[in-house]
Amino acid sequence: MAAIQCSVDIPKVSGLEDQQLTVGRVFYLNCTGDWPKTLKQDQLHFEGDANLKYQVKLLKFEFRSPTEADLQVTSYLAAKHQLPNLILTDGEQKVELGPVQFQVQSILPPQDKGEKVEPYGPFGPATIPVPALYWLVLVGAIAFVGILVGLKIWRFNQRRSMLERLKQHDSALSPLQEFHQSMRKLQRANPVFYGKEASREELRQGVEELSRMFKVYISRRLRVPAFEWNERLIVKDIRDYHPHIFAEYSRRIHELFREFKKAQDHSQKLHEKDVSQLAEALRRVLEGVEKLMSQEETAGERGGKR
Repeated sequence: MAAIQCSVDIPKVSGLEDQQLTVGRVFYLNCTGDWPKTLKQDQLHFEGDANLKYQVKLLKFEFRSPTEADLQVTSYLAAKHQLPNLILTDGEQKVELGPVQFQVQSILPPQDKGEKVEPYGPFGPATIPVPALYWLVLVGAIAFVGILVGLKIWRFNQRRSMLERLKQHDSALSPLQEFHQSMRKLQRANPVFYGKEASREELRQGVEELSRMFKVYISRRLRVPAFEWNERLIVKDIRDYHPHIFAEYSRRIHELFREFKKAQDHSQKLHEKDVSQLAEALRRVLEGVEKLMSQEETAGERGGKR
């Protein structure tokens, strides 16, 4: 083992008192002597018991000359440290640095004498303190995802139930033919459509029947649970399963829903022309949707034959 002499050097740092060591502050051991030429600098550490890592820890080692070296170090224990013979080793060779002493003051409120400040944070997720807010956010996120999954399952089950009902009550008439048949019945039964004055009740019944015919067509032709879902879900389903219909008719479908709601909420203010105009607007939209659907189906059949 080679004898080395070291002195403590505390560099000036803005905001810190000169020559005052505090826990975690970096300082230097300037060491001079006969250094081994084959010292493995990247493996150097101080040799000692478990307590030594709190007293002094090597951060960096650098030669200034063949006989002079700077050891960048720090301390994690507030106390007066007197090391009678500090030993530096690379695992194979050992270098005696001689006696080293320095005093470290705490920057924290007074604690029990000799209390250690861990040089490293605790390892492992089980020991990391997590604020309660993080747990609340995590629980909220999990609950939100669970609600979304539940809604998807609920909508899937509603769609499946609707398709089963359509199979059980399948009609020989196409959805558009059923609409026209229902429209003819309504026109014969309700005076709104043959030039006579209608009562408030007849106006209300006319609007409700038109709304029912609208939802029947959507349910059958576009396979949407129109009676179970609100407008937002219906339009979203059309966007997902019939993007061509959504692109061309989403605005007019939305307007129909709005007009039906307005008529039903203010049935006392309805006039005959309001109901007849609503019926005409409904007919044009459904016939337009039917035409577009038929074109898509025809193009699909031609593509399949090819």
